[in-house]
Amino acid sequence: MRPIYLIWLGLLLSGSLSAASYPGFLLTKDGYKLTGYLNVLSYAPTGNNITFTNDFGDQYTIHPFLVSGFGMNLGGAALRFVSRYHAGQWYFLQEDTPGRSIQLYRLPDGSDRWVDDRLLRLFTNPPPTYFINYRAGDEERILPVPRAGFRRNLREFFGQANPEFARKIGTKGYRYRDLSAIVEAFNQLKSRQRRRL
Repeated sequence: MRPIYLIWLGLLLSGSLSAASYPGFLLTKDGYKLTGYLNVLSYAPTGNNITFTNDFGDQYTIHPFLVSGFGMNLGGAALRFVSRYHAGQWYFLQEDTPGRSIQLYRLPDGSDRWVDDRLLRLFTNPPPTYFINYRAGDEERILPVPRAGFRRNLREFFGQANPEFARKIGTKGYRYRDLSAIVEAFNQLKSRQRRRL
């Protein structure tokens, strides 16, 4: 009898996850905002996708390849997501730390109740949680920041722009758990350099 209750509970929870809707918008590739409601962000073998209900009540599953991103209001907090391509897959990445020179994005996970990441846990090579967004000429790029090799990767990345800053990576206040503070510090440094010119 107990397995039946567990199945029933699982169905109830998955139904309540998909039933929640949050006001928001999709940003099309050509810059238009489509308003409506966002429901569940779920993972698939090709990355992730979001369920979107437009103002007319039509429901769509939107792949990151199709739009520039989306935004939503979750309990009074505005959340912003961008579409980015990494290692053969498209993802919606959440803006973690904005900035003028570089930005920090993170992959949404099941800690947010509107994210279904059960399939993500089955990936043989799961993507890193954090990504740094930067410009290389006219092109926007992302740098994956996996926990393993974090120090080496970021020292190499920042070393091109500021070797002194790069040497701080891995020291107190510049560790993996301080990624947000690292991005903020680098943006402040670049801002001061621009003012001096």
